[in-house]
Amino acid sequence: MTKLFVSDIDGCLAMPYEPFRTDRFAVLMERIHAPGTPAFSLCSGRAYAYVEAMTQLLGIRVPTLFESGAGMFDVTTGQSTYHPSFTDDVRRDVKDIQAFMEGVISRYPGLSMDYAKQTQGAAAGRQECGLFEALEEIREFVEAEFQHFNTFHTHISIDVVPTGLTKADGIMWLADHLGLSLEEIAFIGDTNGDMPALDIVGQSFAPANGQEAVKACVNHASELNDIDAVIEAYYMVSSKQGT
Repeated sequence: MTKLFVSDIDGCLAMPYEPFRTDRFAVLMERIHAPGTPAFSLCSGRAYAYVEAMTQLLGIRVPTLFESGAGMFDVTTGQSTYHPSFTDDVRRDVKDIQAFMEGVISRYPGLSMDYAKQTQGAAAGRQECGLFEALEEIREFVEAEFQHFNTFHTHISIDVVPTGLTKADGIMWLADHLGLSLEEIAFIGDTNGDMPALDIVGQSFAPANGQEAVKACVNHASELNDIDAVIEAYYMVSSKQGT
């Protein structure tokens, strides 16, 4: 039985740089606040402030995860904490990676650093503005100098994430915090950064707009896009509980 449903944000609840589909948000919110349904949470690569806002928008009452699970926000207390693996040594390495990324990104006017993130190196932009070219430079540097970091990407972002601070680690941290087993958790994601988490949960889902490798590794690959796929997945795990 699924006791906690966790959703990514970009590519799942909303598409980057596009207006929120508020009518569909209303449908999802009605469902997640119905009696007897699994708790609903978030695990996003987005920075703290964005995840806090989405937590408030959806009326979530359990902790949510930001920066790929490196941070946890508890709306009931208003407190945010970093994962125990985010040590001072890792923090220093992140600063070095961010400095290198700044040099690369400066050569591509269409890209920009995401300075809101504290636990990873992050940049955003459009692929036609040089994102994939910058990605290759950054990945080569990280593989040569910081083997304990992983480089993930979407079509609009690059994230260099410490090993031990992936979404899988975040969801394990959240499960332990809530006293749940991984089998009791469902997760929906759409990119390669979500795959480690999708591999460890009891039920895994992907929207139709997800990367092909992601759709191939989940229990259920939807024919619906973004938030419609989230609603479908949430109905599926809810219906198994007779709600």
